[in-house]
Amino acid sequence: MTYPDAAVIDFINKNFIPLQINVQSGSDLPGKYRVFWTPTLLVLDSLGTEYYRFNGFLPPDEFLAQLHFGLGFMALERQDYKAASVLLKLTVDRYPRSDIAPEAQYWYGVSEYKSTHKVDALLQAWRKIKKDYAHSIWAKKVSFVKD
Repeated sequence: MTYPDAAVIDFINKNFIPLQINVQSGSDLPGKYRVFWTPTLLVLDSLGTEYYRFNGFLPPDEFLAQLHFGLGFMALERQDYKAASVLLKLTVDRYPRSDIAPEAQYWYGVSEYKSTHKVDALLQAWRKIKKDYAHSIWAKKVSFVKD
């Protein structure tokens, strides 16, 4: 993977199988995955099922936050709630000021609830959004939660 930061390259190589495709090459993949602009990064499983995507160049910390979130969101959608909780919490803890952190916190609450069936775990996670990310769209999504 071509990216100007060693930490990003290392993380990608340890957690993904990177594939770079020229969208002008005539390959079927850009059409199959609805890629019309670059860079487009997709988090896919081994069968090619898409779980997460993001577009555009990002600085290293935002890029890594997105990649961590993508792994957590894939675990959540695959119903591996314990792994999702760990990965999504890691995203928030490691990148608390990233643009993806409020969304990671939201889905962390969902994964905790799905894993434990404890409403308090969900509400506690969502209260953190209201407190730490009050100006995010995710705070609006949990605005009904009482403090």
